[in-house]
Amino acid sequence: MVRTKVLMVMVLAAGLAAGCGSLPRVHWPWARPPPVAPTPVDELSFAAGASAAIPQFWQGNTLVLDMTAVPANGTAVATPTYARGWPMRIAVRTYPGRFGALEVRGGQRALLPLTTEGAGTVTLPIPPEVYAPGTRELTFGWGAPIAPAVIFPQAPAPAP
Repeated sequence: MVRTKVLMVMVLAAGLAAGCGSLPRVHWPWARPPPVAPTPVDELSFAAGASAAIPQFWQGNTLVLDMTAVPANGTAVATPTYARGWPMRIAVRTYPGRFGALEVRGGQRALLPLTTEGAGTVTLPIPPEVYAPGTRELTFGWGAPIAPAVIFPQAPAPAP
């Protein structure tokens, strides 16, 4: 009787050991590698007088300019590095409240206000009209909130 119990325990242990080998592997959260840092690219060339180096990388089909490490005030002038021209989409990534506003001048002027609320990074898309085909360079200016351009109202038409 003892012999059959021992034999049954051994068969049961062998079955469990064989069955556990077919289970998926348990993944512990601390065992996963950290997310891979984006690969830096050089789609835009910045002029020598730039206030700070602005790293750039692709996120999908958007060229992201990483302005998280730039000083609180500054300017930069960018031109396309390659003959194919401007990327399809351009965005700027920074922290909320890092600077008051970002002004981008190219084919048109765009004033991108930056929120002071929230945590993490904020990605601001630059309107495509600013870097339309034929635009030679983009001028970035950031710092204190920039006053929008003054638009004077039209005078009323004279009464007949």
